[in-house]
Order: sequence, then structure tokens, then C-alpha cells
Amino acid sequence: TPWVNVDSAGGQAPSDPASIRMHRRPAETYAEGARARAYVRPPAAEVRDHAREIRSTMRRAGDDELQGVPDADVPYLAQWWMGRGSPVDFTGPGEAWWRAQAEETLALGVRGIKADDGEGYYLPEDVRFADGSTGATRAWRWGDDYRRSMRRALQNTHPGDGVLFGRSGWTGQQATGMLWGGDQASDFWSLRVLLAATVSAAHSGISNWSHDVGGYLGDAGVKRATGELLVRWAQLGCFTPLMQAHARLEQEPWTYGHGTLALFRGAVLLHEMLVPYVRAAARTAARTGVPIVRPLSLLDPADDALWTVPDAFAYGPSLVVAPVVDEGVRERTVPLPRGRWIEAWSGREVVSGRGDHAGARPSGGSTVTVEAPLDRVPVWVRRGSIVVTHPAHHVARGLGSAPDDAVPYVATLWGEPEHGRALAHLPDGAPVRWVHGRWELPRGHDVTTAVRGPGAATPASDRGRAR
Repeated sequence: TPWVNVDSAGGQAPSDPASIRMHRRPAETYAEGARARAYVRPPAAEVRDHAREIRSTMRRAGDDELQGVPDADVPYLAQWWMGRGSPVDFTGPGEAWWRAQAEETLALGVRGIKADDGEGYYLPEDVRFADGSTGATRAWRWGDDYRRSMRRALQNTHPGDGVLFGRSGWTGQQATGMLWGGDQASDFWSLRVLLAATVSAAHSGISNWSHDVGGYLGDAGVKRATGELLVRWAQLGCFTPLMQAHARLEQEPWTYGHGTLALFRGAVLLHEMLVPYVRAAARTAARTGVPIVRPLSLLDPADDALWTVPDAFAYGPSLVVAPVVDEGVRERTVPLPRGRWIEAWSGREVVSGRGDHAGARPSGGSTVTVEAPLDRVPVWVRRGSIVVTHPAHHVARGLGSAPDDAVPYVATLWGEPEHGRALAHLPDGAPVRWVHGRWELPRGHDVTTAVRGPGAATPASDRGRAR
């Protein structure tokens, strides 16, 4: 589902008059199929009429810079990136006041909250909260308190039908609906670091990860992303649960020319085709804690080499992805986990871990090198797995918000399974099975089948359908 940001001019609550007019616009009047999300930040400007409600319970002693009176017991004002502001004390009455502002906006039809900021470094150790805790023990929990308040607002206004985006946090932030990687510069170094952060987040059990495709800050703050960078970033973004673009500078893909636009569009369509596969992986994440993006070491913990791979990852149960994150590079060298893997674009099979295979590692799988032209991101599929996607012609028209039983799916078996059986699930949990050369498909769903890769029991052109 596409999302549209609704922001106030100063990013504060309550909203400024211009934002109030925009907020009063019914959310349903945005582009067809799009949903609106409110962009919020927890420090509130001290010039607001309601600063008293926000500041009344967070206090600091001995702040002569603010009051000129040492050891005074005064409301706390923080210096943050938008100026001086009063952080909301989510342990006291300020939480209910703040949540009410969010609920007022959500009641207009806004279905999501993008909760920016929340860093604990705004809060020194001697700040006292309403519940008696201090910055020394609570500063980094403040962001979690903030998002918990926003989650309550969503649940109160749209039970079971709201999305919360968060950025900074601490232990427990995995409970936030979506997290994004903050503000990156638009350069290849930032893309490389972001890929490592993606793998690091996966190690931490964070499942619904995202980032600003193309970078947010621009190159040195003055130049936008190059066409090559935008494409390579989109190729990472399309293998991220949430693919989003957000930038200070003009980085819309249609401003780069037809070649870049076509490659960017291809990445977006691939992301949308994979939605059923990702939604099934999200169900697994909610049930087991195993994230959608997974470090390679999770596939083969005994392989020491996989524990230090910062630039490749598993995507769901069946895919390994190795994005290109360096300018001008047209190949990738990747350590694969042990097993049989099929290159998604060429159909070639790699038997990783056999001693007679070029690049075999003594303690695990094999290291392989593949071509990676600008129109391709290296992807391997575990042999014998079923990958459920939407058909390309369907996503090209736009997904909209059709119910699961009205959406077409394609179930592709990638090579004959070793023991003749394979299992996958549709987004609603319905099983799709391959059992000794025959498909078992759930009724009531539009599912087309295909078989790809070497050793397939039936040719790729043979198709089945269940309704």
C-alpha cells in the first residue's frame, strides 16, 4: 500500500494553521489506493501555547543556563536539531495530552504515524520524570515510551488497521511496526554502511526494516544522488520489507531520464511482485521472531565465514541477496551457505559446500562470483523451495487494496526438492504444496503454478490453476 506523509510546517504538535488545513482534508482524497500517515516528533517547541502541559512534569535541577539560578527546580528545555523544545514526559500527564493530539489527526482518516526522533541524548542524567526516574536510567527508554504512546493512539482510533513507523530506540524497539534507518547522505559510502546496518538490524531481530531509497540528505547536502546510485539503492530497497523514498532534494526517478526510470521501475515492480512472499515471512516473524531480512549466519550457524558478512543477507526462507553498493562495480563475490542454490537470473545451479567445487570453504559452503550489471542484483533461490509472488502484469497495473482471495498469485517451484516435497504459504496462511511431482493448491484462491531450474520434474511451460 502506498503511503503519503502529512507533516506540519514546523513538525510540532499542535499543528500550525497551514497543516491544520491539510489535516482537515479527508485522507481518502489522496491518490487512489494511497493512505496518509502523520509525521511527528516528540520535542515540542517552547513557543507553543500548550508548552505547560508538556513541560510540567519533566524537571531539571541546577540549570543556570536556563534560569540563572543554580539548583533551581525548573521545567526542562532541550536543545535539539529544530531549536529549543520541551520533550514530552511520557510517564506523566503529558502522555495523555500528546496522545490526544495524535488521535485527533488519526480520526480524520490518517492510518499511520511516522514517529521521528526519540533519541535519549536530549535528556541529561539529572532530568527527573514524573514517575521518579531520572535521565540516568530512563533516557534511552524515552523513545520506546514515545512510540508506545503513538501505538496506543493507533489502537484507540483504528484497531487492527494502523501502521507505526519508528526510527531511534533501545531494547524492545522490535515491537515497533516499522523501523527505518535514519538520514543517510546520497553517496555510495552511505549505501554501503546502510547495507551493513540492514544486516546488523537483522542480527538484532528487527524484522520490518526500511530506509530512504537514494538517501535523504543529498551528496554533501547540495547534490542529489547520481542515477547509478539511485538504481543500486532501489535494488537494495526492493529486497526490504518496506520500500520508500524520502529526500530533501529532488530525487524523483522520473527526473533522471528514461534509462534510470526504467531500472528504478523494474526494482519497484520486483518489490511488489514479492509482496505475497514477504507477507508470509512476516507471519513467520510475528510467530517465531525470525526476521524477514536474515543474516546469512542464521542459515548455517556452523559456517564461521557467514558470521562476518556485512553485504549480503537472506530474504525470507528461500532467497539470498547480494546488492551492489560500490560505484562502477559490475560483479559480486559472495559466500553462500551450504546447500544447492539456483541463480535467479541465469538458472544456473551452485552446489555450495562440496569439496570439489571452486571456492569451497573448509568449514562451510562455497564462495562464488557472479556478474552484476546495472540492471541486475545478484539473487539465489534455495533449490526445492516454492516462492509465491504476484504476476508481473498484475503489479504493473497497481495492487490497490483487493482482498487476498481476489488477488492472483504465482507459485514457482525452483528445482525438484531433494525428498520430493516442498511447502510455502499464501499471505493468509493457506498452504501451497508440491508432493512428488504434483501440486496441492488451496481452493478459493487464484494460484498459477510454474517450475523453474535444473532437475525440474515438469517443464517450466506446464501450468496449473486453482480457484
